[in-house]
Amino acid sequence: MIIERIGGAFSLLMQVRMLVAAITLGLIPAGHVSIKEFVLVAILVIASWQASRRWRVIVPWLLRYPVAALADFVLSFVVLAIGGSSGPFLLATVVTAAIGGLLYGWRGMLVISSLQVAGYYIAFILTMDREGVDLATFQTVLGHPVYYPLVGYAGVALRRLFEEQVRQEIARARAEATAAAVEERARLAREMHDSLAKTLRGIAMAAAALPKWVRRDPERAAAEAEGIAAATAIASREARNLLDELRTDNVTRPLPETLREAVERWAVTSGVTVRCEVDADIDVELRVRYEVLAILSEVLTNVERHAEAASVIVRLLRDGDTATLTISDDGKGFHMGTLEHFARAGHYGLVGLHERAERVGGRLMVSSEPGAGTTVLVRLPTGTTGRTSGQALAEVG
Repeated sequence: MIIERIGGAFSLLMQVRMLVAAITLGLIPAGHVSIKEFVLVAILVIASWQASRRWRVIVPWLLRYPVAALADFVLSFVVLAIGGSSGPFLLATVVTAAIGGLLYGWRGMLVISSLQVAGYYIAFILTMDREGVDLATFQTVLGHPVYYPLVGYAGVALRRLFEEQVRQEIARARAEATAAAVEERARLAREMHDSLAKTLRGIAMAAAALPKWVRRDPERAAAEAEGIAAATAIASREARNLLDELRTDNVTRPLPETLREAVERWAVTSGVTVRCEVDADIDVELRVRYEVLAILSEVLTNVERHAEAASVIVRLLRDGDTATLTISDDGKGFHMGTLEHFARAGHYGLVGLHERAERVGGRLMVSSEPGAGTTVLVRLPTGTTGRTSGQALAEVG
């Protein structure tokens, strides 16, 4: 996250240097610019332009190999040595100190700005009497060299600002994830009370009556025993699903990895064949990730309980700045209706799915027909720009 911001600032600094050098070169009369100066400044402009365009490659490389930043220092020194320490291209060289502070913090800024100050004085001595005029003034001796540490400090301050913003965003995302987890645990507690607890009470009541049926009607007792076994299996599966949903590490791992793991685990427990297509490049905020996994879990649970499906397709793909989650089954389907219709009928599952999607700025759509299966499509914000994506296909079950 911080690399993106540092890279954007690096690109902006390169563009500023390119414009300063190009405009300065354009304003100088043709007779006052030597061939060496023209070629050197042209190289500086082209290099800055390319660096601003290819910062995604250059910035990580510079961070990995800090010594490479000396190349920019050398280019700045040559500009001063040829154009003069008090020449019109002085301002184009101070960007190097800003880059040092932006990329490497205080230590990098101090090293690079110190080298630039030393290079400035060397260039000053070499060019001081070039035109037979004494250029040793307060501005040239002390004023100009101060530009380097001052601009370098601006680069350090910009980096610290980016780091603080990232820390605040991470803290906010964690707080949102914690709030979502608390809300989800409350929901699971309600489900445990409404579903699992009722199932266990039914098992307990049937088991209490079983000795009487054994004495009065052995055939009825056998049927009751089979019912108790079936109910126990259902309770075990419900408890396992609830425990899976209570896992706290799901939202801390990459969404594609966690989603694929959840789908594979569900395929094993349900016995339904699942085809999973996941864009491994997708990343979303923690709170969005939490809701995606919750929506997936609820939809797959409904498929297992009601759809009587033989196969399911789960897709998580990027579509511009959104992530699209699609869950399709070949089950028996149902007659569609409005959310109000389902709410009045006591079917709050679809209502809850819509609320989950809307809670994180997404949108959920459901399409189904009797005998034609059901498709649930969710569009959610990714909050990141697209990169080269890679899809992975798998057959599970």
